[in-house]
Amino acid sequence: MSILYLIIAFILNSAGSVMFKVAANRGGFVLQGSFFSILSNNFPFILGCFLFATNAVFFVLALRTLPLSIANPVMLIMSFIIVSIISILLLNERINSFQLIGYALLILGVIIIFYFQK
Repeated sequence: MSILYLIIAFILNSAGSVMFKVAANRGGFVLQGSFFSILSNNFPFILGCFLFATNAVFFVLALRTLPLSIANPVMLIMSFIIVSIISILLLNERINSFQLIGYALLILGVIIIFYFQK
């Protein structure tokens, strides 16, 4: 069950990052007005915060049985990969061949981390 919690955590982490990018593309975090008016006018930012908070809950659940030395690198690397894929497919960002090699090495790293765990 901990692996499922970890998967949910890195999906939520990735979605939160994407929502922050969407918020930034819409003009970012405009610092005019009251605190509540700023939040109420930036739904992607609020959603991103909620997704990150929910990610933290699932990550803690995963850490109940998974070692931090395995769970944290896997969550970060998988979040990085998912965000990269979404940014390419939905946000029209470009990558080069060296970045593709880096992504492949990251995936290899996740496989090695899981394969050689005690």
